[in-house]
Amino acid sequence: MPNPQQAEDDREIMSVDGSIAGFPRDIVLRALEQNLWELWSHFGRGPGCALYDEAGALWFDTPIPTLPYNTVLRFVVAKDVDHRIDSLVEHYNRRGVPFLWIVHPSSLPTDLGDRLRKRGLQEVEVVSGMATNLADLPQPSPAPPGFEIHEVSDETATSHLFELIAWRWNVPPEARPHLNALNEEFEIGTSSAKVRCWLAWSEGVPVSKAVLHCAASAAGLYGVATKPEARGLGLARTLTLEAFRAARQAGYHLAVLHSTPMAQSLYAKLGFRPVAPFKVFASQPIHI
Repeated sequence: MPNPQQAEDDREIMSVDGSIAGFPRDIVLRALEQNLWELWSHFGRGPGCALYDEAGALWFDTPIPTLPYNTVLRFVVAKDVDHRIDSLVEHYNRRGVPFLWIVHPSSLPTDLGDRLRKRGLQEVEVVSGMATNLADLPQPSPAPPGFEIHEVSDETATSHLFELIAWRWNVPPEARPHLNALNEEFEIGTSSAKVRCWLAWSEGVPVSKAVLHCAASAAGLYGVATKPEARGLGLARTLTLEAFRAARQAGYHLAVLHSTPMAQSLYAKLGFRPVAPFKVFASQPIHI
């Protein structure tokens, strides 16, 4: 039997008009795109990595041979479109690595997704770009009994964070030194950190994480993940609100995130509203 409350939640989630209290839609869209591009661009600046920003296309290479560590982030191209697409596909094929291609709201051409499909890429996920005014978010609730929430601020916690990231993306053991070196580019836990991170701990073991990236005049939430044994306890909600409380204290007013379909109801209940889809294509299957 259908759940009336779930049906109501679904209607709310699908009511996409881009209206966010205090922010014009174009400002929110720009923040959703640029915050993501600035964060992921750091992957191309680590040891052995490369970042390319040429004529409307932004993409990066890393030595990690698994998704999502080689990605086309931005593509706004009006001339020689097929040649440009083919050159990027061939670039990753020559390297012998799987890759992602994010079709964002301002992507050009408008049929980019169809062109990628013709080249064998699969649409593996449609994530919802969501936003809200930070002033409208509730305050964080206490962690569930038996858990503690702490911001990552020392080398030991950073090491545990890197292990959670490797678990989340199934990075093989032989590639983890590259992953750790790449993550050090973010200088987590230092005064010059490019991101701030929070971990939920149970009996001295981290089981959930969240990442805050403040850029493009907005606070962006990324990397929320919880290990199976700790799911269903509200840790994702608590970490999300803890990160955005820090953003509010730092003087930010606009909150943005990119939600998988599974998590949209969580963020909608916190006050986030859908603004625009981000379609994720990949050269091989992946669960985002």
